[in-house]
Amino acid sequence: MSFQENLIRARKARGMTQEELAARLNVSRQAVSKWETGESLPDLYKLAALADELGVSTDALCGRETAVRGETPAETVTEETVGEEASAAEALKKTAKRNKMLRCALGVLIVLCAALAALLLYNALAGSAADDGAPQPTPLPDTITVTGLTVSREVGNVAVFRFVPSVSGEGCEWSASCAPDNNGYIVVKTIMEDGICSVWISNIPEYEGVTLSTTVTNGTESRSICLATDIRVGENSISWDPQV
Repeated sequence: MSFQENLIRARKARGMTQEELAARLNVSRQAVSKWETGESLPDLYKLAALADELGVSTDALCGRETAVRGETPAETVTEETVGEEASAAEALKKTAKRNKMLRCALGVLIVLCAALAALLLYNALAGSAADDGAPQPTPLPDTITVTGLTVSREVGNVAVFRFVPSVSGEGCEWSASCAPDNNGYIVVKTIMEDGICSVWISNIPEYEGVTLSTTVTNGTESRSICLATDIRVGENSISWDPQV
């Protein structure tokens, strides 16, 4: 069977409309329609995502039959195989969800470790400044909050988070970080202007969500807060889970 026939059959077996499938893949319904009529084909990444959503393998979806010596080649896509592969796909999704939670926890742990190291350094510097009779900075409150958190997608693979922090002004410095940072490939830049903090993030991967945390310091102590998790930037979309 052809790719178009396998796609239609697998979609109907999952009880999805073209609109529902398009929404899950962050594409237009017309794109799904063209795939099913053979007018166009999905790229490699969309093909993998398509197979995951339909609970089938990419080989089965493309009609690629694999035979073992002495055995009859397996059928491409049937309702029975769709059901079996749907169960496997559901198990994979649960594993992915657990991994997502672990990544978030790891990201928060990294931020907390960095904040603790910064706090120890600032305390040491503050002790030295106190000995010299230098004025002490205004202490930070125990809890830091942010309001009005929004996100927008700029030209290129760039996301901009904006929010109003509960602490700002002279002596307070805000910074942000992503975890994982894709071996330093993700670039984070923080700008404070007129009481609004903007965090610019570039090179966010589309299929691997990251966690964004922000930290404020007054020179001697710091406070951190997790802003969002599972941030993904696609060709024409951006998705994220707010945490504040």
